[in-house]
Amino acid sequence: MKKKLFSLASMLAVLNANAIEIGPTGSGIELGGFVDMYYQSQDTTAGADADTFDVGQVEINLDFEDGPVSVSVDYDIYSTEGGSDGADLEEAIITYDFGNGFSMTAGKMLSYLGYEAYDPTNMYQYSYAYDMNGTTASGGAAGGQNIYDAYDDGISLDFSNDMFSLGFFASAETDGGFEYALAFTGVENLTVKAIMADWDAYETTTFWGSYQFGKLLAAVEIAEKDLTDATADDIEGWLVMGNYGFTDALALTLRYSEQDVGDSASYEKITISPSYVFTDNFSGLVEYSSYDSSGTAVDVNDLFAVELIYTF
Repeated sequence: MKKKLFSLASMLAVLNANAIEIGPTGSGIELGGFVDMYYQSQDTTAGADADTFDVGQVEINLDFEDGPVSVSVDYDIYSTEGGSDGADLEEAIITYDFGNGFSMTAGKMLSYLGYEAYDPTNMYQYSYAYDMNGTTASGGAAGGQNIYDAYDDGISLDFSNDMFSLGFFASAETDGGFEYALAFTGVENLTVKAIMADWDAYETTTFWGSYQFGKLLAAVEIAEKDLTDATADDIEGWLVMGNYGFTDALALTLRYSEQDVGDSASYEKITISPSYVFTDNFSGLVEYSSYDSSGTAVDVNDLFAVELIYTF
């Protein structure tokens, strides 16, 4: 679900546009990436102040294209809210384009699942909708996402045209499984997707749709994660989101989401997030999220965050 729409989300297009060609002219090798910095304030459940300012993620992207063959490698250097640092080969894929909409990809790649994106450059706000316990930074490692999957090793077969697209992914991991994706794009400005993941430990389904009403992007999603372990709690969630672009630079995102864990615990979350694109390479946003929980031992405290992203 990586796409260009308004303001902060348009930074993905900037990444591609500003990629630096390396090697001989016309070699097809490009270097790009981004730096994500954030300030987050969210009191602990004990009432203590918990303020964090850090570089959440630095991503280096290396892309190569030669005829029908393309290669993409993304390497992450990150810092988590817990204060731990690390580095990770986020994505490494080789794609062969057969033409007429058919392609095959092998390597470590991102899951089809979910409306909300994995990288902060493709988010309309700082936090995820389904973060359950309020641990929310979109920068860093896997973050607080409780329903979607992230990256896995395997092979995918994909087909797309102007009307619809199909995707099939088979994991190469011993405890892996399969993903199936169907998208309808036959109406201008409308995208509807149905995705299912069938893994050894769980099954996940997400259904989402988005429509661009002029300057307003509206989206809705229903998601469910059923664990095969009968003693573990299944997770259900849904969200509705609107992003309005007042200008090419200034936008406002409003989001409401709910998440149910098992039969008793439930969470509601309301997010407001204005964003601004300062230059083609530099953007930022502010987020305030309020949580309401029931059936839980402790309440989740409100979140305030400021995020700055520089792309190159």
